[in-house]
Amino acid sequence: RAEPLANPARRARGQSMQHYHHEARIEAPVEHVWAFFLDATHWADWMPRRKTTDISGPLDQVGTTFTQSATLMGHEMKWTTEIVEIEPQRLVHLRSDWTSMDTTFRFEPDGEATKLVIESDYEMPGKLPGFLKDLMSKGWMERNNRQMFEDFKALAEAKVPAHA
Repeated sequence: RAEPLANPARRARGQSMQHYHHEARIEAPVEHVWAFFLDATHWADWMPRRKTTDISGPLDQVGTTFTQSATLMGHEMKWTTEIVEIEPQRLVHLRSDWTSMDTTFRFEPDGEATKLVIESDYEMPGKLPGFLKDLMSKGWMERNNRQMFEDFKALAEAKVPAHA
């Protein structure tokens, strides 16, 4: 099993970590939400500021990596993310090298719906200019992520197949 989100070794080295938590109830069965999440053709719709390339394998397989990039105020940021843990229709755990980020997505059945819980620990990379680090503080990251996951919720619900 992958190491927990809160990395004690990183904290012991004195690196400041931010924590992000978000929950959403998606009006769709867990099977649909899981499949929608793992379909990279939808990623640009709910992550419009990110470009994803170089997906190395299936997105439901440990070890698969992908590259993402985004531009903020003319500065391109590029990072590689690896899938470090998978529990089908229950959990996706990602580790990114850009912001020393660990993110876990938990998919929990909630009646006919799905409760999606996102937990992430991250630190802003030292190579960013100071003004960008200040801009991308916890508040901006949380607002950006919250909007991204609300877009995910809306799109996943809109794509639910009609019952026969």
